[in-house]
Amino acid sequence: MPTLSETGFHFGAKEAPVKLIVFTNLACPHCATFLQDYETELLPAIENKQLELILKPFDKPKVGLLKGNLVHLFLNYKDQATTNPVILQLFKDQSEWKSLTDSEIKIYLTENYGLTAQPDNTERSLTITQEAINFDATSVPTALISRAGAAPTKITQEELKKELETAPAN
Repeated sequence: MPTLSETGFHFGAKEAPVKLIVFTNLACPHCATFLQDYETELLPAIENKQLELILKPFDKPKVGLLKGNLVHLFLNYKDQATTNPVILQLFKDQSEWKSLTDSEIKIYLTENYGLTAQPDNTERSLTITQEAINFDATSVPTALISRAGAAPTKITQEELKKELETAPAN
């Protein structure tokens, strides 16, 4: 059974009994829709230590996602306390920055969020791509769930809602 690395952006307590791993791309409108439920459904479960959300920025060679791949180069894995809220905001502001040229996106990320290109992110991207291949995550978003340390399995958004309704609080 394939395993997952710690590579990703972690929201919530590592000891949470349920881990939700999402292969995502910041330029993907379906990913933005998936995360619209963050504040209403995921955040309460995260705050109650029922759920740890792990976002894995997945670079995909698809025209509509290339700007997301560019943004992924600027995400700082070493400062997740600062970067995690930026990720959520970038999903909300997708329509604004996706209309920019690549050069303008770089300036936008630096001026609005203080982000700079991170040289280690190419290696992280390769790790996440290999994990996506291992879990047959051919599209974004692809969500996996792991309960009480069990091997991750794919889950739909509807299945996730049911899971969160029945998960015990810590």
